[in-house]
Amino acid sequence: MAWIGLPFYGYCPMTVTTNDDGTEQESLGTGKITKAVISYAGENDSDSSELWAGDRREQRDNGAPSAKLTIDRSFLSLEDEAELGGHHYDASTKTLERKESDTPAIVRVAALGKLKDPQRKVLYRLVGYYRASFDPVDDSLNTAAKSVSYGTTKLSGAAECNCDGNFEKKQEFDDFSNALAALKAFLNIKE
Repeated sequence: MAWIGLPFYGYCPMTVTTNDDGTEQESLGTGKITKAVISYAGENDSDSSELWAGDRREQRDNGAPSAKLTIDRSFLSLEDEAELGGHHYDASTKTLERKESDTPAIVRVAALGKLKDPQRKVLYRLVGYYRASFDPVDDSLNTAAKSVSYGTTKLSGAAECNCDGNFEKKQEFDDFSNALAALKAFLNIKE
């Protein structure tokens, strides 16, 4: 399959509360969609183990699914960086402050990719993770040079199962408007 575009990426903050019996409940906030995405990658990282006996594999346990996430952005606002990283953002002064006690947000994250199947038909694929969090953003500033080089912002984090055991959602669409509606529904964006 040939990936030919990545029109949208977004996230939805969530609040996770732990009940007295140890179970969790999730409440979704309002999601956001942006266009400034260069790449979106989830590298599966499940801890599988095997039991070998009699010179053959007798049992295999896939472990709980998890993934390392990397999202490369051409622009990440300080407000979005603060929300994802659990930092304080003051809109009146446009200032992000990071402190020792900051806790990264727990979010749903998803992207909408554009691809062509072997018959060269354009399709749209939603790839989303039900629960993720991101590391603080690295800053890399450069001086002007003879040739132009573009700087990007890389989000790195991890995905895991949510309280219902859901890990990842992939869905394919022939129609862009249906794909965008599904992305908005996954990210709890109501219109």
